[in-house]
Amino acid sequence: MPELPEVQTIADGIEPYLLNKKIIKCNVYVDKLRWQLQKNLSKNLIGCKVLNVSRRAKYIIISGSEFYLTIHLGMTGTLRIANKKDLKQKHDHFEIYLSSNLILRFNDPRKFGMIFFSKESPITSNRLLSELGVEPLEKKFNEKYLYSISRSRNIAVKSLLMNAKIVVGIGNIYASEALFLSKIKPQKVSKKLTKEDCKVLVTSIKKVLKKAIKKGGSSINDYINVDGKKGYFQYDFKVYGRTNMPCHICQNDILQIKINQRSSFYCKNCQK
Repeated sequence: MPELPEVQTIADGIEPYLLNKKIIKCNVYVDKLRWQLQKNLSKNLIGCKVLNVSRRAKYIIISGSEFYLTIHLGMTGTLRIANKKDLKQKHDHFEIYLSSNLILRFNDPRKFGMIFFSKESPITSNRLLSELGVEPLEKKFNEKYLYSISRSRNIAVKSLLMNAKIVVGIGNIYASEALFLSKIKPQKVSKKLTKEDCKVLVTSIKKVLKKAIKKGGSSINDYINVDGKKGYFQYDFKVYGRTNMPCHICQNDILQIKINQRSSFYCKNCQK
């Protein structure tokens, strides 16, 4: 599933093509993705002018003065910018024709994505977004917040970081990488984190996410950006997916364990 850096890369990628453009036509080719699509989706979008493209957690929000189009990529969803001469591809389920003669297309082989229209901001009006935790790259996510929220949590710190009601967008890849950078093992009990642990961990999370965004995210399965190109942060992985490979620091083998049915990767020598 695309995580925060991949979603941010896509939002940044489509923004210059969409800003100040009118939606001329909208085609919807399926009735249902993860959930049923609104029947009036196309009608509501025609004539709208795009004034903003933003991200909240793993949601992309395309908006204007009187509309919000919220898109979640699910497991395998992608957005791409196409020309009219570009043929529609298999699994293209939704497309917007812009006044610039370009097309925004949503492709999703597994149909786990989501698209919904609203006249009010989904950040406050939609429970899927309104109950989300803080953004990891904002000032609200700091060592004081993490230390406070971890005091009563008798769960692995990796599970804490992947709880979207606490902090959003830190999926399996970036939680593993940030914990390695922090020298904290993923199975460490959250309430045992010290204030110094929290300070280092917050700094590491921000550093890893910013670096991943700069490198266009991680392409390990189907992820591509709006231009059809792959991200390349995966070449910087220190632990994720490197089971039995030597640690870049101490040369001990990277271990793989399960935490809440998710694979976790760490170095038992470097992480305590």
